[in-house]
Amino acid sequence: MSHHHGMLPFKGLEHLCTVSPFRPGRFARLFSDLPPLYVNPLILHEVGKVGGKMEDKGAPNLTNHTPAGMIFFGQFIDHDITLDDSSSLSATNDPTHTENVRTPTLDLDNIYGEGPGAHPYLYDGAGKLLTGADYPSSLLPNWQNQDDLPRTPKGTAIIGDLRNDENRIISQMQLGFLRFHNKVVDTGKTFEEARRIVTWHYQWIVVNDFLRTICGNWIVDDILANGRKIYRPEYLSGGSPFIPIEFATAAYRFGHTMIPQQLRVKVGGPQHVIFDTNSVLGKGFEPITNAASVVEWAALLDSGNGQYDRAGEMDTKLAKALLDLPFLPPTAPAFERSLAVRNLLRAQSFLVPSGEQVAESMINAGAKEIEQSMIDTVREAGKNLGFSKATPLWVYILAEGKKIGRMDENASGHKTFAKGEGLGPMGARFVAEVIIGLLELDPRSFLGSNRNWSPLDSSDKIRGSGVTSLYQLLTA
Repeated sequence: MSHHHGMLPFKGLEHLCTVSPFRPGRFARLFSDLPPLYVNPLILHEVGKVGGKMEDKGAPNLTNHTPAGMIFFGQFIDHDITLDDSSSLSATNDPTHTENVRTPTLDLDNIYGEGPGAHPYLYDGAGKLLTGADYPSSLLPNWQNQDDLPRTPKGTAIIGDLRNDENRIISQMQLGFLRFHNKVVDTGKTFEEARRIVTWHYQWIVVNDFLRTICGNWIVDDILANGRKIYRPEYLSGGSPFIPIEFATAAYRFGHTMIPQQLRVKVGGPQHVIFDTNSVLGKGFEPITNAASVVEWAALLDSGNGQYDRAGEMDTKLAKALLDLPFLPPTAPAFERSLAVRNLLRAQSFLVPSGEQVAESMINAGAKEIEQSMIDTVREAGKNLGFSKATPLWVYILAEGKKIGRMDENASGHKTFAKGEGLGPMGARFVAEVIIGLLELDPRSFLGSNRNWSPLDSSDKIRGSGVTSLYQLLTA
């Protein structure tokens, strides 16, 4: 069975040697002083099953302004910074004994691998990345190679991280980055110059397009102006960046609730059901065989005309397709086939604290935008879902996005809250601080080496006025 994102098979915990708490390449606890939450797993099975309280049973509620493509970009970012291929849902896991196969830096190693020296099969020998257009069309029957990733004769994508072929949207996003690198090389840049320029554009877009969309301008601006309050490896691990296990198993899984049941891949085209093997969006780990499968990014990202598909609202509901995953064995127990249950069990297996505990700890650390009244409101939402004593961190963050909403500031300086449009104050600070922190602690990133840089820098400017958004990068 192919390993889809977050869909590792159940198995016993492998024996691993004892390591220091912040060994590079391992996950670690950010809130190590907080007690873990335990919820009877049968309650978790019930809440997250098909027909349970976390199923979106009615017409999907969509955001007003959040592009659906931005949620898949969040998945792309995740594949750049995390990969856990050793933990188990059927045993207690220690994050310091769990290898993160990806580097905890936004360095696009899912695009570049370890470079042309170590991974020459990704390159053409002249500094460019190979795409499907570089392979003969006779390699696969009916293959639309000019609009696809490079593939083996059996159809396997030849890319830095195979997870970036698990659905059509993310595979087309991978192709967009390959093409963008090649366009930069075509301007006369060397491979190393092009890699730095592409990576810095990507990092800029992560901060100024993705985080501002999901977390709101106020949180992003406050972190950049006044510093991080909770994610501070400078004081926890000697300055070495790491992925908090609370981030990997809970906070950064917010996108699962924002994936709508149906999406368009063409402007004005038909909607396709996600994970339906008969639809465009159900074709994971497969080559493109017709033009209908080629994504038009104006259908999923804001091109300026407002015609893009919106993401689903941030709430505690998931599309039914995510609660009965079709690529898992039909003989598997129902709870194993539910992404909601798997998320809840995974966090519990890593002894993650409750959302209320994390929120109160963040207030004590100086996150004054989080108020006790907000915690009380979200606590009620947790009770309504069946969590009588405390709310799992993942569910808390989803409920906060719905009940409190993404925080911003109006022209008069007053706080505003857009319910369902993105992460609430606690979730937004958590996610934004980790991602910005990974950049600030990387001496190769634009925030770590040249905070004055922007995509409008004359020496790095690409295509006219510059590439400052994900849509512009993918269509450059």
